Amino acid sequence: MNVSHKGGFRGKLLRINLGDKTANSEPIPDETLDEYVGGRGLGAKILFDEVPAGTDPLSPENKLIFSAGPLTGTTFPTSARSVVVTKSPQTNAYLYSMGGGKFGLNLKKAGFDSLVIEGKSDEPVYIVITDGKVDFRKADHIWGMKTAMAFHMLHNALDRSYTLVINGPAGDNLVPMAGLMTDDFRQFGRGGAGAVLGSKNVKAIALKGTSAIGVADEAAFKENLKSIYELLKKQPGVSQDFPRYGSGENLKKRSDAGNLPTRNWSKCTFDKSWDISMISMRDEKGMVSRDQGCWSCPIQCGKLTKTVSKEFLGYHGDGPEYETLYALGSNLEIGDPNFVVAANAVCDDLGLDTMSAGITLGFAIECFEKGFLTEQDFGGRKIGFGKTEHLLSILEDMAFRRGIGELLCLGTKRAAEKIGKGSERFAMHVKGLEIGGYDPRTAKGQAVVLAAGNRGGCHHSIGLTAVFEVNQGIGQQIDGKGAMVKRVSRIRLLSDSVANCTFAFSRTFDYDLWGRILTAVTGTEWDAARLQDTADRINSLERMFNLREGFTVADDNLPKRLMQDPLPDGPEKGEVVTEEQLVKMRTEYFLDMGWDEAGVPKKETLQRLGRVGVLPRLVEV
Repeated sequence: MNVSHKGGFRGKLLRINLGDKTANSEPIPDETLDEYVGGRGLGAKILFDEVPAGTDPLSPENKLIFSAGPLTGTTFPTSARSVVVTKSPQTNAYLYSMGGGKFGLNLKKAGFDSLVIEGKSDEPVYIVITDGKVDFRKADHIWGMKTAMAFHMLHNALDRSYTLVINGPAGDNLVPMAGLMTDDFRQFGRGGAGAVLGSKNVKAIALKGTSAIGVADEAAFKENLKSIYELLKKQPGVSQDFPRYGSGENLKKRSDAGNLPTRNWSKCTFDKSWDISMISMRDEKGMVSRDQGCWSCPIQCGKLTKTVSKEFLGYHGDGPEYETLYALGSNLEIGDPNFVVAANAVCDDLGLDTMSAGITLGFAIECFEKGFLTEQDFGGRKIGFGKTEHLLSILEDMAFRRGIGELLCLGTKRAAEKIGKGSERFAMHVKGLEIGGYDPRTAKGQAVVLAAGNRGGCHHSIGLTAVFEVNQGIGQQIDGKGAMVKRVSRIRLLSDSVANCTFAFSRTFDYDLWGRILTAVTGTEWDAARLQDTADRINSLERMFNLREGFTVADDNLPKRLMQDPLPDGPEKGEVVTEEQLVKMRTEYFLDMGWDEAGVPKKETLQRLGRVGVLPRLVEV
């Protein structure tokens, strides 16, 4: 068996060019792995170097980059994570999207840290990778097919030793919010990676690896794993709540805190929040069939759920996790968990990001109730908050780009631009990406996360402060929030790059322990200072990608609803995020990062972070 010469890494990437149907193995310089770790960091480095400014995200020149981390494929708990990085067709900005399951594991076992897909096939294909061998097979017979049936067809054609990443109809039809599904019920969901794969005429990637994955110091690795497991045991959320309920354990608690976006973010409490919590779904309604989760994960936070009502009988799927419960539940003011389970399953089968799809539905319902969209626009269908009628069929329309779906599949930003009439005010996105389910009017630091995150309106691309703020009772505090965002951003960026699950370790991250773990795995010395510099290097690189694309500090903003409409309910009733507050916190974050007040990394910062010449091009920008 082949074991990497550099523990935890394979030291190679696999480059597939669809234009001439070639595949080549290329070395990854050791200094790149040392400075960017893997996963999200490695993907960002490749994207910055290889995709020039102004590239059309759906052109052959854009690249789809899958990367694993040094922990991927080891026995480290929650390490079955990998990332896809590309330029987003939804935002025209930097995009990374995390996924669990076995894809990263098999990428490493196939002998690679990264898979780079470029060019465009002249016909629909799916790609089969068996260790270092690559085959291109015709996909006409499965093009446009929903994911469940396509998985069935490909498993029959190959066998279940292959792990699959596949497009649904949304990706095949170049829907900007299309995600990529895996055959172990995971999704690379955000920002439109599915549309990028579809633009290259690729339906699916089948991957199998058989080589061993080693670490540099097995004894030290095992010894430090004991401390990791002790950390997991000490956290009730990780050791008790997540294994039983997943991330959607208690929406009522979030509603009681006034931090649950409801009715397209016009409210922050929901009187049916308990009904759509996983606690109620599991313990009261019997909707959870079994626990499941990623390879190597002791938590098993995935829940296979099924509908139990006649109206939505027959739907089942993995989840829903918190963001889906919010986007397709409280955000639509729908308290029927059967609908949320059904809508989640429909989105997975269509290849739609549940968050963007749900938030866009909320926007569409408000437009309908305000008269900006009419019954005629919806083909004779009436929709409304709290009503489940017609919403599943509208999701289908979005994936197949038919009728009203042709408009809504574009997401809230572009739909609002086309509708006009002041609808931009309640289009809940930042930079074109629909925002995650934590209201910053209740937790002010979260305003910086949403506004200044590198992939747009993401609730955690630079960390998640809202939970800390609410739990500590400092939601309305302004001073120190920029520094808090920097602290949590480092943990998030490192977790996404090594790569492991932030659910397990975001509240227990110990730099000294993680330094010892990475040292044992890679054979390279890691300490707290090096880990922090690495996180800041990746963050700065992502920021520079967006600046190079023409984004400015003016884009680091929030929807007007959050800055002008006071909360009508909850314990923080009357609060908004004022422009003054946002600017103060955002500027504090920028300056703490070593950037200027416009969020441009300073030359001295880039020179300090760019050891061994890894960032020379950044200094020139």
